[in-house]
Amino acid sequence: MTIETDTPVLIVGGGLAGLSTALFLSHRGISCLLVERSPGLSAHPRFRGLTVRSMELYRSVGLAERIQATGTPGGDIGGIARVKNLAHPGAVWEKTAWEDDTARLSPVDACSCDQNRLEPILAEDARRHGAVLWFGVELIGLDQNGDGVLALLRERSSGAEHTVRARYVVAADGSGGPSRRLLGIGRNGPGVLGHQVSIVFEADIPPELDGRRFGACYVEDVGGALLPRDGGLWQVSVSYSPDKGERPEDFTESRCLELIEAALGRAEPSARVRVAGPWEVAAAVADRFRRGRVFLVGDAAHVMPPSGGFGGNTGIQDAHNLAWKLAEVLDGTAGPALLDTYDEERRPVAELTLIQSLARMPLSWLGGDGEAPPLPPQLPHNTVSLGYLYRSAALADDASDDASDDASDDASGRPGGPGGFGEVTVEDPREPSGRPGSRAPHLVIETDGARRSTLDLFGAGMTLLTGTGTAAWTVAAAEVAARHPSLRLTEWRIGPDGDVRDVEGRWPGAYGVGPDGAVLVRPDGFVGWRARTLPDDPAGALAAAVARCVGAEPLMA
Repeated sequence: MTIETDTPVLIVGGGLAGLSTALFLSHRGISCLLVERSPGLSAHPRFRGLTVRSMELYRSVGLAERIQATGTPGGDIGGIARVKNLAHPGAVWEKTAWEDDTARLSPVDACSCDQNRLEPILAEDARRHGAVLWFGVELIGLDQNGDGVLALLRERSSGAEHTVRARYVVAADGSGGPSRRLLGIGRNGPGVLGHQVSIVFEADIPPELDGRRFGACYVEDVGGALLPRDGGLWQVSVSYSPDKGERPEDFTESRCLELIEAALGRAEPSARVRVAGPWEVAAAVADRFRRGRVFLVGDAAHVMPPSGGFGGNTGIQDAHNLAWKLAEVLDGTAGPALLDTYDEERRPVAELTLIQSLARMPLSWLGGDGEAPPLPPQLPHNTVSLGYLYRSAALADDASDDASDDASDDASGRPGGPGGFGEVTVEDPREPSGRPGSRAPHLVIETDGARRSTLDLFGAGMTLLTGTGTAAWTVAAAEVAARHPSLRLTEWRIGPDGDVRDVEGRWPGAYGVGPDGAVLVRPDGFVGWRARTLPDDPAGALAAAVARCVGAEPLMA
């Protein structure tokens, strides 16, 4: 067999998760080839609501402002309403995550940006940083060994076949793609819960109820949801039941117009149907997110109802978690064991997020085809998207006597579903702990006379945050960095005499340290290790923590 192409990373699937993986890898200098079976980017709006966490990740590669300019910033999205129909009085409003004041949580707000407008931004930037995107090509075979993966690809237009050899493969080809099947990975969870048809249409109507803007509206008369989309478009999604003989083909243009009028509560001469397509309301998580050198991200790894808007965001965060780990391993900074922690960290979060999506799902979406499982109470939206805590081998315990007490001290507990599915510790992001495994809290800081966020300090490598109570950490960081320069360890001293001024005075409390404590933050902005106070051997403790966080052999032996 002739090997036609070699690439460090092959990405199968050019949707939101695949493009995000290519984006994050290319920004870290890792060459990658992305193949997508469709002839081009999706023309359907589909996913739209980017959480604060997803916007932080896109901000880290310089795209947040462009995405906000293309879509709708969080403060302008509008609320979520429940009505009989749009013309009927008495809307009931729900509190939404984007209506929260998140200024203390993050330097960036949530954003609504339809997927067909977001994907071109991701694709263009990934290409600009070296990623190769190849459309109209499908995966038909995978064969791997200890050295790499052989992927057999086929051009859909010509039938021509190509072989690619990759160090690693990222499967982002959706729930119905071939990758998970070729790998023999099963799924667990409730499965298919119902069937829906989404009707995208034009209409010259304002997205308002009683003078208040809405971003989504659950409409009783059609048993579905009505959403304003970008560019003057709308979408109404309704249930149908194959068990009752109902088919997607039954949704003719005239039937779609009837449903649109029912949702609006009146005839609307400006309504024009653009497209109508079926989809499944499903809830499942892959049994594992890795097999050998192949990793599942996005819908290939998990599917969940759109309630809460968590699905696409979970895929974006999968992509970021995996990308930094692949980059560290491929450039020799980290050991291969670091890649085991992708499944350890992301699968429990996907399970938790799925459970929280189900907890928010309107029963009308079931369409008579499924039954929702018993569920725990809803957690606040920003707790789900910002407050989850990782547990993995890439996290080191606190260097303090009370580390075990701290690890179990969380206000929200382990809000799992039936049988332990989805069990993961969470905390309220408004009351951050700074413990290992948590997202490093956003603080307003000042460096070189400019206001910034602590999030701006993370990303290039391992980051050590220290106070100004002792110079011992600076000595320790210099010693570790001198012996292991490939680790890219950077120290920032926070305090009046340091590199960083803590504008609001929140550093010790938010990160849970004393005047001589320190926090090690991973490239993804999660706390990898913390010393509440100065240990007896700062350099040794720091070296051991860094080695743990990157899956490397013990340092400074």
